Amino acid sequence: MAKEQVLGEIRAARASLLAAIAGLPDDALLRSHVVGYWSIKDVLAHLTVWQSELITALDHVDNPGQVPHIVEIDDIDEFNEEQYRVNVRRPLAIILEDWRGVHKHLLESVAALNDETLDDGARFDWMEGEPLSYLIAENGYWHEQEHAEQIQAWREENKL
Repeated sequence: MAKEQVLGEIRAARASLLAAIAGLPDDALLRSHVVGYWSIKDVLAHLTVWQSELITALDHVDNPGQVPHIVEIDDIDEFNEEQYRVNVRRPLAIILEDWRGVHKHLLESVAALNDETLDDGARFDWMEGEPLSYLIAENGYWHEQEHAEQIQAWREENKL
């Protein structure tokens, strides 16, 4: 997948998520049980964690033998729960600031890559034959789109 297409997908997923939360007051962003027992704030913190892990991986692609933490996470549910506990008490304003900043950094990290780095399925052994663009898709935009759809469904169900 070409870099410009990847960047477009990241931007489109963010636009979907922004639309899903548009106009919601802070108390709605803090209401639990939007996605499982998580609030929208918790979902945004969750996405920020995963995208931060992705950025760390992308920022070290010049060392293809270094296995990034994101691909070594064995128990995703346990990791998510641990990160939830870390972030649950953080203020909404800080979560939003981090979420916006990580998105900007993700776009910059992807923009710094070339198409060959994104598409070469043999370059990184730790990708097990998949191109780096697949890791970006999983954690950079499919994940965000999934949660945008869940939030939108919650809004429709609750007539918000």
